[in-house]
Amino acid sequence: MKNDQQVYDWLLEANNPSIRYRTLTELLDRDPVDLEVLQARGEIAESKLAANIFSKMHPDGYWLQMKPSKDEFVGEGAEYGAYATTHFCLAYLAELGLDRQHPQVSKAAERYLNLQAADGDFFRHLSCLYGYNIRTYIMLGYRRDSRVQKSIDLMLSTKRADGGYLCELHEGKYKTRATKSCIRGSAKALLAFSELREYWDHPRCQSLVEYFLKREVLFRTSDLDQTINHDVTRTHFPITWRAGLTEMLYALSKMGYGANVELNRAWGILESKRDEEGKYCLDWTPTQALLKPGNRGQANKWITFYALLSLKFKSERTI
Repeated sequence: MKNDQQVYDWLLEANNPSIRYRTLTELLDRDPVDLEVLQARGEIAESKLAANIFSKMHPDGYWLQMKPSKDEFVGEGAEYGAYATTHFCLAYLAELGLDRQHPQVSKAAERYLNLQAADGDFFRHLSCLYGYNIRTYIMLGYRRDSRVQKSIDLMLSTKRADGGYLCELHEGKYKTRATKSCIRGSAKALLAFSELREYWDHPRCQSLVEYFLKREVLFRTSDLDQTINHDVTRTHFPITWRAGLTEMLYALSKMGYGANVELNRAWGILESKRDEEGKYCLDWTPTQALLKPGNRGQANKWITFYALLSLKFKSERTI
């Protein structure tokens, strides 16, 4: 790509230790005990991005948010608000590079994980929620926790005819036709599977991958000239319940499908987000999120990081 070294130098700037740390370890494959890596990681918890999230944390280990137009807060339980309640904040901290070794992260993570239902669900079988949470908890260092495995087992056992995912809020809502899977819930399950290499050959994972390949990632199976919705063609950060361009390309390329012809148009759309300096632009970010990634419509380190990481996976793995 254009100006490779300048883009990497930009990502490695000291003003964002999280991007610096993740660039060193994930893009440049530096050893975790490398002094430069350790220095960057050691600065994350005290960075402005992390401090803003921790400052809003309830002493008991959760984040609250007022419901729109209601004198009522949500977030103490598994029910969530728009982009600033507990499971979002845990995901944001994981994106920053923090994990269960940090006492505040551990306190909030343990509390939230204990809200889990017996079957591994968190709230009304929202696949966009439990898929999201699986990825978060793996990033936080909980992969071998039996509670996380319960959620993984739920994801593995949830089957739909088209290969995607849905939730009980929408299942069976039509009387005369089957309900299609939700691209948002399906994208979160795909992200979760991308962290679970041991399940990449599992029939449930394979059927989900086929769900995306047959629609060329972003398009309607009934009309491959029409995108599923506006979200899927935009770059988003932080990752939330919406399904954005970079997260789907990241997950599929990490799992080895990046060079498949079915992804060509999606890669072309991503290329259109790159500026003359080789940096990628942020299309959308939720104003309510406690992780502030930068301004919409501008070159963005987080989007550039995920774009370059996706392209790296594309060049390294082919199934």
